[in-house]
Amino acid sequence: MNLNNLYEKAFEKIKEANNIVLISHINPDGDALGSSLSMYPILKRMGKKVTVFNATKPLPLYLDFLPNFNKVTDKLPKDYDLMISFDCGSFDRLGIEEKPPFLINIDHHISNTEYGDINIIDPKAASTSQVVYNCCKHNGIEIDKDSATCMYTALVTDTGSFQYDSVDDKVFLMAADMVKAGVEPAFVAKMLFQRDRLSRLRLLAKAYDTIEMCCDGEAAFVEITKEMMEITGAIKDDTDTIVNSVRAIATVEIACMLREDDEGIKISLRSKNYADVSKIAQKYGGGGHIRAAGATIKGEFDFEKVKNMLKEDIKKALKENR
Repeated sequence: MNLNNLYEKAFEKIKEANNIVLISHINPDGDALGSSLSMYPILKRMGKKVTVFNATKPLPLYLDFLPNFNKVTDKLPKDYDLMISFDCGSFDRLGIEEKPPFLINIDHHISNTEYGDINIIDPKAASTSQVVYNCCKHNGIEIDKDSATCMYTALVTDTGSFQYDSVDDKVFLMAADMVKAGVEPAFVAKMLFQRDRLSRLRLLAKAYDTIEMCCDGEAAFVEITKEMMEITGAIKDDTDTIVNSVRAIATVEIACMLREDDEGIKISLRSKNYADVSKIAQKYGGGGHIRAAGATIKGEFDFEKVKNMLKEDIKKALKENR
């Protein structure tokens, strides 16, 4: 079934539903939360009862400017007839145990396991919000300022401010349409990039001291320990962009951040030009994009053991994709 047919089928199901849950993956990023929140005003205008759910608590503070951010809850309603998931590659990352009565799965990750009753997956899209936008446009749904602000924010964050390979003319046409709907790009930019926390800057200083180069300078590791987080007063949100800044080193093709978590060691992978880091993440039960992916390595591992494991995978990725 082609995407246009899926768009129509999804909205037919939405029209039939009365009580709808909008859900995004645990530890949501801008695309996950922005995409789910973008549908809130649209469904409310259609007269639906709407719950925006995310299992993570607390939510990322840098996204607190999004319209209806305060509507997001970690309490799943007992009775609902439709769930719509956003930006989530597999059911286990939704943070719920029981299958919903009916699930529409909207995503742009090529690794999506198609766990929904309707699966709208477009790997060519730069963000899940672009899939939502295309779905709304195809069905003649009006996108107001609040929805547009959420979609635009999701697009900006998932394209690295329009820096990634996924950016094409369709991305800029969508962005322009969002501005026509009332989005203020300068406001969104200030909210996303000019509200830095002092704790993050202190964490950066400590993290940069751990940078280790390998593979003849084509790869780099950076470490975040629990102790660093405690000393600096940093929170998980403060670690989000560290791996990107390590990738910015001139010779680096693959950057990898290792963060010590309660579950194990969280790995965040980024590539610059050609390497497919999603394959590395998938090997360890994670996933993501060709240029940005991640996983959590559980068990009795320390940073050195994990780095030694990953070095072989990174060497292979550098060789295969050159």
